[in-house]
Amino acid sequence: MKSFLSILVLFFVLSVPKFSFGQSQLIKDILSTWDKHTEMNNLLMTALKDDYLRDTTSSGGRNIADQFAHMHNVRMMWLSQLDPTAEMEDLDSEIDAIESLKAGYLKDQISKSNQLIKQILSKGLQSNKVDWPMTPVRFMGYLISHESHTRGQILLALKQSGHPAPPQVAFGIWQW
Repeated sequence: MKSFLSILVLFFVLSVPKFSFGQSQLIKDILSTWDKHTEMNNLLMTALKDDYLRDTTSSGGRNIADQFAHMHNVRMMWLSQLDPTAEMEDLDSEIDAIESLKAGYLKDQISKSNQLIKQILSKGLQSNKVDWPMTPVRFMGYLISHESHTRGQILLALKQSGHPAPPQVAFGIWQW
């Protein structure tokens, strides 16, 4: 019976078509995934009225502005560890509670950290050298997971504060 199962598994493995992605196409697809993720964050951020930045969930915690600042701050913490030589002059290493309420500043900082993450991911993917605590793809997966959770917290805060996201945003974040 074991040999029959082994032959069956081998048959299925050999009959599955192989992906025709080359390394450069795979890197483009990975970076495109990061771009799409940041597009979803931007969609939510641009739909917010400045008045809503102080909204919180009914259980308390960070307000919406602080949620976005937290996203940026976590990125910066990781970036400083992964590539201490990266050009971060125009980036705030930690957006505080007062700065986070300045919508233009917050959007600018998140946009800049989006670009820096993409540059570092690209560099890590192309170097084939893994001296990070995790691989570049795993790092991106971590950020997408963390930021998607944070986005959910923001949407919940909006809803519980009587400011539900408009349908183009609530459904738009699923248009991958």
